[in-house]
Amino acid sequence: MKTIMSRIILAYFLIGFMAVISFGQGKTSELKDKKPLRLEKTNVPMEVTETFVREHPAPAYDYWYGYPAFENEYDWYGYNPYRYSYDNPEYYIVEFSEKDVPHKAIYSKTGAKISTHKKLNTVLPKGITSAIGKSEYKTWKLLKDKEEIFKDEDADEMKVYKVEVEKGKEKHILFYLADGKLLKDKEIKKM
Repeated sequence: MKTIMSRIILAYFLIGFMAVISFGQGKTSELKDKKPLRLEKTNVPMEVTETFVREHPAPAYDYWYGYPAFENEYDWYGYNPYRYSYDNPEYYIVEFSEKDVPHKAIYSKTGAKISTHKKLNTVLPKGITSAIGKSEYKTWKLLKDKEEIFKDEDADEMKVYKVEVEKGKEKHILFYLADGKLLKDKEIKKM
C-alpha cells in the first residue's frame, strides 16, 4: 500500500513539474524561436520593389516582410520586428546584404523610404561611448548587436545609433545621436 501511494505521489509531482516547465517556456520560446513569415516579393507593391532595386541593384539576398502603422510616426528609427504584419501592411521591410553587411530598409506602401538599418561592425562614435560611460548604464554589458540607422543613405548627417545593454535580467535598447544625445531608452521585458 505504501509503495502504491509513493508511486501516485511521485506521478502527481512529475505531472506538475512538467506542466510548470512547459508553461514557463511558452512566451520566451515563442518570441525567441518564432521567425516572422516572409512575404513573396510578388506580394509587395511594385512601387516598393522598384525603389529598392534602384537603390540596391545587387544585394546578396532580399527577404520581405509586412509591417503595420508605426506607433509614433516620428519614431522612424525604432521599429519593433515582433510587430511584423501580413494582412494589409502599411509598410514593407526588406532584409538584405551589401558588401557582407546586413541591412534592413523600411518603405511605405507607395515606395517612399522611411529608414535603413545597417549592422554596425565598427566602434561606436566617441560621443556615444562617452555618454554611456557617464550614464546609469556604465556598468552594464554592451551587447554586440549595434545598428547605424539613417533616413536616406549612409552619408546622411542625421544618423541614429541603436545600442543594446544588459545587466542581469534587465535589457534596454538605447537610441543615440552621434554626439551622445540619448533619443530613446526602451526597456525590453525578458520572459
